[in-house]
Amino acid sequence: MIKWIGLWLCSLCLVFAAGYYANDKRPTVPSEASVHITNVGDGKDEHVSQEALPPQQGETKRDQLPKDSASKPDEISLEAWLSDKPKPSLKQIGALIISISTMGEQAIIDTLSSIDTSISDPDAGMILSTMVSRLVELNPEKAWDLVDNMNINLETKKQFRLSVIANWANQSPSKALDWYINNASLTSGSLENNIYPLLIFREMASEDIDSAFQSIALLESENLKSAAYSGIFSVLETSEQFRDMLLLVKRSDDKRLETNLISTWVRKDVESTKAWFDTLDDNKRKNEIKLAVFDSYVNQSPSEAASWFVEHSSSENYQSDVEHAARTIAYFEPDTALSWAQRQTNIDTKQAVVTLLQGAVYRSPQFVEQNLDLVVDRDAKINIAHSVYSAYGYKSDQRARDFLNGFEYKSELAKRINKVESNLKRVN
Repeated sequence: MIKWIGLWLCSLCLVFAAGYYANDKRPTVPSEASVHITNVGDGKDEHVSQEALPPQQGETKRDQLPKDSASKPDEISLEAWLSDKPKPSLKQIGALIISISTMGEQAIIDTLSSIDTSISDPDAGMILSTMVSRLVELNPEKAWDLVDNMNINLETKKQFRLSVIANWANQSPSKALDWYINNASLTSGSLENNIYPLLIFREMASEDIDSAFQSIALLESENLKSAAYSGIFSVLETSEQFRDMLLLVKRSDDKRLETNLISTWVRKDVESTKAWFDTLDDNKRKNEIKLAVFDSYVNQSPSEAASWFVEHSSSENYQSDVEHAARTIAYFEPDTALSWAQRQTNIDTKQAVVTLLQGAVYRSPQFVEQNLDLVVDRDAKINIAHSVYSAYGYKSDQRARDFLNGFEYKSELAKRINKVESNLKRVN
Protein backbone atom coordinates (compact mmCIF):
# COMPACT_ATOMS: atom_id res chain seq x y z
CA MET A 1 0.00 0.00 0.00
CA ILE A 2 1.27 3.45 -0.86
CA LYS A 3 2.34 6.13 1.61
CA TRP A 4 0.16 9.23 1.53
CA ILE A 5 0.49 12.79 2.62
CA GLY A 6 -2.18 15.45 2.10
CA LEU A 7 -1.30 19.03 3.02
CA TRP A 8 -3.72 21.86 3.59
CA LEU A 9 -3.23 25.68 3.59
CA CYS A 10 -5.05 27.79 6.26
CA SER A 11 -5.66 31.60 5.64
CA LEU A 12 -3.00 34.65 7.30
CA CYS A 13 -0.83 33.71 7.12
CA LEU A 14 -0.89 30.17 4.65
CA VAL A 15 -0.34 27.03 6.82
CA PHE A 16 -0.69 23.38 6.06
CA ALA A 17 -1.55 20.20 7.99
CA ALA A 18 -0.73 16.56 7.49
CA GLY A 19 -3.43 14.49 5.86
CA TYR A 20 -3.96 10.81 5.13
CA TYR A 21 -1.39 8.06 5.54
CA ALA A 22 -1.86 4.45 4.51
CA ASN A 23 0.75 1.80 5.29
CA ASP A 24 1.51 -1.57 3.73
CA LYS A 25 -1.53 -3.28 5.29
CA ARG A 26 -5.13 -2.59 4.38
CA PRO A 27 -7.43 -1.90 7.34
CA THR A 28 -9.20 -4.99 8.62
CA VAL A 29 -12.97 -4.53 8.42
CA PRO A 30 -15.98 -6.78 9.10
CA SER A 31 -17.60 -8.59 6.20
CA GLU A 32 -21.29 -7.99 6.95
CA ALA A 33 -21.59 -5.37 4.21
CA SER A 34 -19.64 -4.11 1.22
CA VAL A 35 -18.94 -0.80 -0.44
CA HIS A 36 -18.93 -0.81 -4.22
CA ILE A 37 -15.95 1.05 -5.69
CA THR A 38 -15.43 1.98 -9.33
CA ASN A 39 -12.64 3.68 -11.32
CA VAL A 40 -9.85 1.91 -9.46
CA GLY A 41 -6.46 0.79 -10.77
CA ASP A 42 -7.00 -0.63 -14.23
CA GLY A 43 -10.63 0.51 -14.33
CA LYS A 44 -12.12 -2.70 -12.88
CA ASP A 45 -14.62 -2.67 -10.05
CA GLU A 46 -13.78 -3.99 -6.62
CA HIS A 47 -15.61 -4.49 -3.33
CA VAL A 48 -14.26 -3.32 0.02
CA SER A 49 -15.83 -4.99 3.04
CA GLN A 50 -17.36 -2.61 5.54
CA GLU A 51 -19.68 -2.86 8.49
CA ALA A 52 -23.04 -1.19 7.90
CA LEU A 53 -23.76 2.00 9.83
CA PRO A 54 -26.98 3.26 11.46
CA PRO A 55 -28.91 6.06 9.75
CA GLN A 56 -27.40 9.55 10.06
CA GLN A 57 -29.22 12.83 9.90
CA GLY A 58 -28.82 14.69 6.63
CA GLU A 59 -28.38 11.60 4.45
CA THR A 60 -31.48 11.79 2.30
CA LYS A 61 -31.32 8.35 0.73
CA ARG A 62 -30.62 6.65 4.03
CA ASP A 63 -33.51 8.44 5.71
CA GLN A 64 -35.82 6.72 3.26
CA LEU A 65 -34.77 3.25 4.48
CA PRO A 66 -36.57 1.37 7.26
CA LYS A 67 -35.42 2.04 10.83
CA ASP A 68 -33.75 -1.37 11.00
CA SER A 69 -31.66 -0.59 7.91
CA ALA A 70 -28.44 -0.69 9.99
CA SER A 71 -28.35 -4.41 9.24
CA LYS A 72 -28.56 -3.86 5.48
CA PRO A 73 -25.72 -3.05 3.05
CA ASP A 74 -24.48 0.53 3.22
CA GLU A 75 -23.18 1.03 -0.32
CA ILE A 76 -21.64 4.06 -2.01
CA SER A 77 -19.47 4.15 -5.07
CA LEU A 78 -17.02 6.85 -6.04
CA GLU A 79 -19.00 7.31 -9.23
CA ALA A 80 -22.24 7.79 -7.29
CA TRP A 81 -20.60 10.19 -4.85
CA LEU A 82 -19.16 12.30 -7.64
CA SER A 83 -22.58 12.41 -9.29
CA ASP A 84 -24.89 13.06 -6.32
CA LYS A 85 -22.55 14.32 -3.55
CA PRO A 86 -24.38 12.54 -0.71
CA LYS A 87 -23.17 13.13 2.83
CA PRO A 88 -20.87 10.11 3.39
CA SER A 89 -20.26 8.40 6.71
CA LEU A 90 -16.73 8.20 8.12
CA LYS A 91 -16.41 4.59 6.98
CA GLN A 92 -17.60 5.52 3.52
CA ILE A 93 -15.01 8.30 3.36
CA GLY A 94 -12.34 5.82 4.42
CA ALA A 95 -13.45 3.37 1.76
CA LEU A 96 -13.45 6.09 -0.90
CA ILE A 97 -9.93 7.14 0.08
CA ILE A 98 -8.75 3.54 -0.10
CA SER A 99 -10.25 3.26 -3.56
CA ILE A 100 -8.51 6.46 -4.66
CA SER A 101 -5.18 5.06 -3.45
CA THR A 102 -5.41 2.32 -6.08
CA MET A 103 -6.61 4.46 -8.99
CA GLY A 104 -4.45 4.76 -12.07
CA GLU A 105 -3.14 8.02 -13.48
CA GLN A 106 -5.66 8.37 -16.29
CA ALA A 107 -8.58 7.50 -14.03
CA ILE A 108 -7.55 10.26 -11.61
CA ILE A 109 -7.07 12.76 -14.45
CA ASP A 110 -10.45 11.95 -15.99
CA THR A 111 -12.17 12.23 -12.62
CA LEU A 112 -10.59 15.53 -11.61
CA SER A 113 -11.16 16.97 -15.08
CA SER A 114 -14.89 16.30 -14.95
CA ILE A 115 -15.69 16.87 -11.28
CA ASP A 116 -17.68 19.85 -10.03
CA THR A 117 -14.91 21.54 -8.06
CA SER A 118 -17.10 24.38 -6.83
CA ILE A 119 -18.31 22.32 -3.89
CA SER A 120 -17.22 23.59 -0.47
CA ASP A 121 -18.15 20.67 1.80
CA PRO A 122 -15.18 19.65 4.02
CA ASP A 123 -15.68 15.96 3.25
CA ALA A 124 -15.63 16.69 -0.45
CA GLY A 125 -12.48 18.77 0.00
CA MET A 126 -10.80 15.86 1.76
CA ILE A 127 -11.68 13.48 -1.03
CA LEU A 128 -10.57 15.91 -3.74
CA SER A 129 -7.30 16.54 -1.92
CA THR A 130 -6.71 12.80 -1.74
CA MET A 131 -7.17 12.57 -5.50
CA VAL A 132 -4.66 15.36 -6.04
CA SER A 133 -2.17 13.67 -3.68
CA ARG A 134 -2.60 10.38 -5.53
CA LEU A 135 -1.91 12.06 -8.87
CA VAL A 136 1.21 13.71 -7.42
CA GLU A 137 2.44 10.25 -6.51
CA LEU A 138 1.89 9.05 -10.07
CA ASN A 139 2.78 12.16 -12.08
CA PRO A 140 3.68 15.35 -10.16
CA GLU A 141 3.99 17.60 -13.23
CA LYS A 142 0.61 16.48 -14.52
CA ALA A 143 -0.86 17.09 -11.08
CA TRP A 144 0.41 20.68 -11.14
CA ASP A 145 -0.91 21.32 -14.65
CA LEU A 146 -4.31 19.86 -13.84
CA VAL A 147 -4.69 21.82 -10.58
CA ASP A 148 -3.41 25.03 -12.14
CA ASN A 149 -6.06 24.79 -14.86
CA MET A 150 -8.97 23.87 -12.59
CA ASN A 151 -11.95 26.20 -12.74
CA ILE A 152 -11.98 26.92 -9.00
CA ASN A 153 -11.65 29.97 -6.79
CA LEU A 154 -8.16 31.31 -6.15
CA GLU A 155 -8.00 30.31 -2.48
CA THR A 156 -8.87 26.67 -3.24
CA LYS A 157 -6.38 26.65 -6.10
CA LYS A 158 -3.66 27.87 -3.72
CA GLN A 159 -4.46 25.02 -1.35
CA PHE A 160 -4.22 22.42 -4.10
CA ARG A 161 -1.02 23.90 -5.56
CA LEU A 162 0.57 23.84 -2.13
CA SER A 163 -0.60 20.27 -1.70
CA VAL A 164 1.08 19.35 -4.99
CA ILE A 165 4.41 20.92 -4.03
CA ALA A 166 4.33 19.60 -0.47
CA ASN A 167 3.60 16.03 -1.58
CA TRP A 168 6.09 16.22 -4.43
CA ALA A 169 8.80 17.53 -2.09
CA ASN A 170 8.08 14.73 0.36
CA GLN A 171 8.29 12.20 -2.46
CA SER A 172 11.40 13.58 -4.21
CA PRO A 173 12.69 16.99 -3.05
CA SER A 174 15.50 17.18 -5.61
CA LYS A 175 13.12 16.60 -8.53
CA ALA A 176 10.62 19.06 -7.08
CA LEU A 177 13.41 21.65 -6.83
CA ASP A 178 14.54 21.05 -10.42
CA TRP A 179 10.98 21.57 -11.66
CA TYR A 180 10.53 24.66 -9.49
CA ILE A 181 13.71 26.28 -10.78
CA ASN A 182 12.90 25.48 -14.42
CA ASN A 183 9.30 26.69 -14.15
CA ALA A 184 9.73 30.01 -12.38
CA SER A 185 7.26 31.64 -14.78
CA LEU A 186 4.49 29.38 -13.48
CA THR A 187 5.00 30.39 -9.87
CA SER A 188 6.54 33.86 -9.91
CA GLY A 189 4.23 36.55 -8.64
CA SER A 190 1.86 34.16 -6.88
CA LEU A 191 1.16 34.96 -3.25
CA GLU A 192 2.22 31.54 -2.07
CA ASN A 193 5.46 31.54 -4.08
CA ASN A 194 7.83 31.87 -1.13
CA ILE A 195 6.24 28.90 0.59
CA TYR A 196 7.31 26.53 -2.20
CA PRO A 197 11.08 26.75 -1.53
CA LEU A 198 10.37 26.50 2.20
CA LEU A 199 8.52 23.21 1.66
CA ILE A 200 11.08 21.83 -0.78
CA PHE A 201 14.15 22.70 1.28
CA ARG A 202 12.57 21.46 4.47
CA GLU A 203 12.25 18.02 2.88
CA MET A 204 15.75 18.22 1.38
CA ALA A 205 17.20 19.10 4.77
CA SER A 206 15.37 16.18 6.34
CA GLU A 207 17.44 13.93 4.06
CA ASP A 208 20.74 15.85 3.93
CA ILE A 209 21.23 19.27 5.53
CA ASP A 210 24.58 19.94 3.85
CA SER A 211 23.19 19.19 0.40
CA ALA A 212 20.17 21.38 1.04
CA PHE A 213 22.39 24.22 2.22
CA GLN A 214 24.53 24.02 -0.91
CA SER A 215 21.47 23.85 -3.20
CA ILE A 216 20.25 27.26 -2.04
CA ALA A 217 22.74 28.79 -4.47
CA LEU A 218 20.46 27.56 -7.29
CA LEU A 219 17.81 30.09 -6.30
CA GLU A 220 18.05 33.55 -7.81
CA SER A 221 16.27 36.01 -5.53
CA GLU A 222 17.16 36.79 -1.92
CA ASN A 223 13.53 36.35 -0.88
CA LEU A 224 13.45 32.80 -2.20
CA LYS A 225 16.78 32.02 -0.56
CA SER A 226 15.47 33.35 2.74
CA ALA A 227 12.42 31.10 2.45
CA ALA A 228 14.66 28.12 1.65
CA TYR A 229 16.82 28.81 4.69
CA SER A 230 13.67 28.90 6.82
CA GLY A 231 12.79 25.45 5.50
CA ILE A 232 16.22 24.13 6.47
CA PHE A 233 16.13 25.77 9.89
CA SER A 234 12.76 24.19 10.62
CA VAL A 235 14.26 20.67 10.75
CA LEU A 236 16.98 21.54 13.26
CA GLU A 237 16.37 20.16 16.74
CA THR A 238 19.47 19.98 18.93
CA SER A 239 21.69 22.72 20.32
CA GLU A 240 24.62 21.23 18.41
CA GLN A 241 22.74 21.44 15.11
CA PHE A 242 21.89 25.09 15.67
CA ARG A 243 25.45 25.95 16.68
CA ASP A 244 26.85 24.21 13.60
CA MET A 245 24.34 25.98 11.37
CA LEU A 246 25.29 29.33 12.89
CA LEU A 247 28.88 28.73 11.78
CA LEU A 248 27.69 28.10 8.23
CA VAL A 249 25.36 31.09 8.24
CA LYS A 250 28.04 33.48 9.50
CA ARG A 251 30.04 32.81 6.34
CA SER A 252 27.30 34.48 4.32
CA ASP A 253 27.67 37.64 6.43
CA ASP A 254 23.90 38.04 6.34
CA LYS A 255 22.70 39.32 9.71
CA ARG A 256 19.03 38.88 8.78
CA LEU A 257 19.66 35.23 8.06
CA GLU A 258 21.44 34.79 11.38
CA THR A 259 18.54 36.50 13.15
CA ASN A 260 16.10 34.16 11.42
CA LEU A 261 18.08 31.13 12.60
CA ILE A 262 18.27 32.42 16.17
CA SER A 263 14.53 33.09 16.22
CA THR A 264 13.89 29.52 15.10
CA TRP A 265 16.21 28.24 17.80
CA VAL A 266 14.34 30.22 20.46
CA ARG A 267 11.04 28.73 19.32
CA LYS A 268 12.50 25.23 19.46
CA ASP A 269 14.51 25.50 22.71
CA VAL A 270 14.73 28.86 24.43
CA GLU A 271 16.82 27.57 27.34
CA SER A 272 19.66 26.26 25.18
CA THR A 273 19.52 29.49 23.15
CA LYS A 274 19.96 31.55 26.31
CA ALA A 275 22.83 29.32 27.42
CA TRP A 276 24.56 29.89 24.07
CA PHE A 277 23.95 33.63 24.35
CA ASP A 278 25.78 33.72 27.67
CA THR A 279 28.93 32.42 25.94
CA LEU A 280 29.11 35.34 23.50
CA ASP A 281 31.57 38.19 23.84
CA ASP A 282 30.13 41.57 24.71
CA ASN A 283 29.92 43.68 21.57
CA LYS A 284 27.44 45.43 19.32
CA ARG A 285 26.42 42.21 17.62
CA LYS A 286 25.59 40.61 20.97
CA ASN A 287 23.11 43.42 21.62
CA GLU A 288 21.53 42.77 18.22
CA ILE A 289 21.30 39.07 19.03
CA LYS A 290 19.71 39.92 22.37
CA LEU A 291 16.96 41.77 20.51
CA ALA A 292 16.44 38.79 18.20
CA VAL A 293 16.15 36.39 21.12
CA PHE A 294 13.72 38.68 22.93
CA ASP A 295 11.52 39.27 19.89
CA SER A 296 10.95 35.52 19.61
CA TYR A 297 11.02 34.71 23.33
CA VAL A 298 8.34 37.31 24.10
CA ASN A 299 5.77 35.31 22.15
CA GLN A 300 6.25 32.37 24.52
CA SER A 301 6.42 34.08 27.91
CA PRO A 302 6.17 37.89 27.84
CA SER A 303 7.17 38.66 31.44
CA GLU A 304 10.00 36.12 31.51
CA ALA A 305 11.31 37.37 28.19
CA ALA A 306 11.21 40.99 29.35
CA SER A 307 13.02 40.18 32.59
CA TRP A 308 15.69 38.20 30.72
CA PHE A 309 16.08 41.08 28.26
CA VAL A 310 16.77 43.74 30.91
CA GLU A 311 18.95 41.43 32.99
CA HIS A 312 21.44 41.62 30.14
CA SER A 313 21.25 45.40 29.79
CA SER A 314 24.06 47.79 30.55
CA SER A 315 23.38 50.60 33.02
CA GLU A 316 23.24 53.22 30.26
CA ASN A 317 20.72 51.18 28.23
CA TYR A 318 18.62 49.91 31.10
CA GLN A 319 15.86 52.54 30.89
CA SER A 320 15.49 52.28 27.11
CA ASP A 321 15.51 48.48 27.27
CA VAL A 322 12.75 48.46 29.89
CA GLU A 323 10.70 50.78 27.70
CA HIS A 324 11.33 48.65 24.62
CA ALA A 325 10.28 45.48 26.42
CA ALA A 326 7.18 47.12 27.93
CA ARG A 327 6.11 48.64 24.61
CA THR A 328 6.57 45.32 22.78
CA ILE A 329 4.47 43.40 25.28
CA ALA A 330 1.85 46.15 25.42
CA TYR A 331 1.08 45.66 21.76
CA PHE A 332 -0.59 42.31 22.47
CA GLU A 333 -0.82 42.02 26.29
CA PRO A 334 -1.14 45.55 27.72
CA ASP A 335 -2.17 44.40 31.21
CA THR A 336 0.92 42.19 31.44
CA ALA A 337 3.13 45.01 30.16
CA LEU A 338 1.80 47.50 32.71
CA SER A 339 2.13 45.09 35.60
CA TRP A 340 5.69 44.19 34.59
CA ALA A 341 6.80 47.80 34.04
CA GLN A 342 5.48 48.93 37.42
CA ARG A 343 7.54 46.23 39.15
CA GLN A 344 10.83 47.49 37.71
CA THR A 345 13.21 49.46 39.90
CA ASN A 346 15.88 52.08 39.29
CA ILE A 347 14.04 53.48 36.29
CA ASP A 348 11.73 56.37 35.43
CA THR A 349 8.53 54.34 35.78
CA LYS A 350 6.34 57.22 34.63
CA GLN A 351 8.16 57.42 31.30
CA ALA A 352 8.00 53.64 30.91
CA VAL A 353 4.23 53.79 31.40
CA VAL A 354 3.93 56.51 28.75
CA THR A 355 5.93 54.39 26.30
CA LEU A 356 3.91 51.22 26.85
CA LEU A 357 0.59 53.09 26.53
CA GLN A 358 1.79 54.43 23.19
CA GLY A 359 2.56 50.85 22.16
CA ALA A 360 -0.89 49.61 23.17
CA VAL A 361 -3.08 52.38 21.84
CA TYR A 362 -4.01 51.16 18.38
CA ARG A 363 -4.84 47.60 19.41
CA SER A 364 -6.24 48.40 22.86
CA PRO A 365 -7.48 52.01 22.93
CA GLN A 366 -9.96 51.25 25.70
CA PHE A 367 -7.16 49.96 27.94
CA VAL A 368 -5.15 53.11 27.28
CA GLU A 369 -8.14 55.33 27.99
CA GLN A 370 -8.70 53.56 31.30
CA ASN A 371 -5.07 54.15 32.31
CA LEU A 372 -4.58 57.72 31.10
CA ASP A 373 -4.61 58.93 34.70
CA LEU A 374 -1.22 57.25 35.14
CA VAL A 375 0.25 59.84 32.76
CA VAL A 376 1.30 62.88 34.75
CA ASP A 377 2.80 65.05 32.04
CA ARG A 378 0.05 67.13 30.40
CA ASP A 379 1.52 67.20 26.87
CA ALA A 380 2.22 63.48 26.96
CA LYS A 381 -1.35 62.81 28.03
CA ILE A 382 -2.74 64.91 25.17
CA ASN A 383 -0.45 63.15 22.68
CA ILE A 384 -1.63 59.73 23.82
CA ALA A 385 -5.26 60.92 23.91
CA HIS A 386 -4.91 62.00 20.28
CA SER A 387 -3.83 58.48 19.40
CA VAL A 388 -6.77 57.05 21.35
CA TYR A 389 -9.13 59.37 19.46
CA SER A 390 -7.68 58.23 16.12
CA ALA A 391 -7.86 54.54 17.10
CA TYR A 392 -11.52 54.88 18.07
CA GLY A 393 -12.20 56.81 14.87
CA TYR A 394 -11.08 53.87 12.70
CA LYS A 395 -14.06 51.89 14.00
CA SER A 396 -16.62 54.48 15.09
CA ASP A 397 -16.78 58.26 14.65
CA GLN A 398 -19.30 58.41 17.49
CA ARG A 399 -17.00 56.53 19.85
CA ALA A 400 -14.19 58.96 19.00
CA ARG A 401 -16.44 61.99 19.65
CA ASP A 402 -17.60 60.51 22.97
CA PHE A 403 -13.99 60.11 24.04
CA LEU A 404 -13.16 63.68 23.01
CA ASN A 405 -16.12 65.11 24.91
CA GLY A 406 -15.13 63.27 28.07
CA PHE A 407 -11.41 64.09 27.98
CA GLU A 408 -10.19 66.50 30.66
CA TYR A 409 -8.24 68.61 28.15
CA LYS A 410 -10.95 68.62 25.54
CA SER A 411 -10.24 72.02 24.00
CA GLU A 412 -6.49 71.36 23.62
CA LEU A 413 -7.15 67.95 22.09
CA ALA A 414 -9.75 69.41 19.72
CA LYS A 415 -7.25 72.02 18.51
CA ARG A 416 -4.66 69.35 17.84
CA ILE A 417 -7.18 67.21 15.95
CA ASN A 418 -8.28 70.16 13.80
CA LYS A 419 -4.68 71.10 13.06
CA VAL A 420 -3.80 67.59 11.91
CA GLU A 421 -6.94 67.31 9.78
CA SER A 422 -6.25 70.72 8.18
CA ASN A 423 -2.71 69.67 7.29
CA LEU A 424 -4.00 66.45 5.75
CA LYS A 425 -6.47 68.39 3.61
CA ARG A 426 -3.73 70.67 2.32
CA VAL A 427 -1.54 67.71 1.43
CA ASN A 428 -4.37 65.96 -0.41
